Amino acid sequence: MRFPNIANNSSPSFDGEVTRFVSPEVRDKSWFTPHKPVIFVNGMDNQPEDHVRSANNLSLMLGCPVIGVFNRSHGFIRDVAQCVSDKATLTGVQNTKASNVQREIAQFDAVYQALKQKNQSLTKEDVAHDLLSDNAASQSLFALLAAPGGMLGTPIYLHSQGNLIGSNALSAVTLVKGAGSVHGIEVFSFGSPARGWPAGLRRVNNAYTFDGVSMLDLTMDWSSSKVGFKVAHGFDTYVGQDGEFVVNRFRTGGWGMTFNLDEKGLAKFCAGLGNNTRRLRNIFDRLEKAHWTDSDDVAVEYVNLLSDAEIATLKRTDGEFVTQLVRLLNAGYTARDEKAAIRRLESAPANV
Repeated sequence: MRFPNIANNSSPSFDGEVTRFVSPEVRDKSWFTPHKPVIFVNGMDNQPEDHVRSANNLSLMLGCPVIGVFNRSHGFIRDVAQCVSDKATLTGVQNTKASNVQREIAQFDAVYQALKQKNQSLTKEDVAHDLLSDNAASQSLFALLAAPGGMLGTPIYLHSQGNLIGSNALSAVTLVKGAGSVHGIEVFSFGSPARGWPAGLRRVNNAYTFDGVSMLDLTMDWSSSKVGFKVAHGFDTYVGQDGEFVVNRFRTGGWGMTFNLDEKGLAKFCAGLGNNTRRLRNIFDRLEKAHWTDSDDVAVEYVNLLSDAEIATLKRTDGEFVTQLVRLLNAGYTARDEKAAIRRLESAPANV
């Protein structure tokens, strides 16, 4: 098994094709990070133009290259049948006890050793790759992660059926490289029907409350980031509402009521976005619109995490965003820590 060939900014032509995308709108942005790519796998019922658009939208939102794995549609009926097959693949490695995972790995190793007796050049990666033969996109993603020079550890963004593909590819990695080999990998799910995942992932699940596909994971929890009162499923719709999904990731509540907002956690997330003010403004726009009483608390925690140099960079990048922060901090009663944050924002030089 080889690392897949990666095309560049072109429309994919075959199932499982891998392409590097960079949104034309983000190339000249100061927050563009060409050395920090993410991987994206689209859902069912997608054509090449859909994949290209979604990958570019994700690139613009994150400010980085997107390595797209194309999951090509073969028609609704065949796509659904493939999803059923995907959901039944490598289930023994997904969300099971550690002892069961070890048994699955031992069984895989035994099969591999038997096959290797007939073909000395065979590798574990080859065998696991064949296990995913029902879905070319699963094979391509597995090769991206597990082949020599692979991208294991790269954040992965998955939409709809792409979650089944991602779960299976990561499960195959676990069989080949052992339990714990996928621990800590960031996985961002959107409209996911996947119930099972290998243990140890840092997974964020995003779903509309009335997204019928996301209901197929058969789970109810307080850890998913959900947006209600909307019937939607398309990936571009999810990306367009990123600010609300991010805020809800740190919010406990539902149906318009907020019981708690982790202000420090949200502020830390925002500080980690650097000077990607396009995404930051979406988040603070949502706070200002729907969580006004919490917005100043998040703003002061956020500013306190920034260095003076970082504040100066924000002013050069997007002065209107800094003005928004000052407005939020000034709203209502302005406490001492808020006044100090305002002074830092206003005194930072806009030009260096």
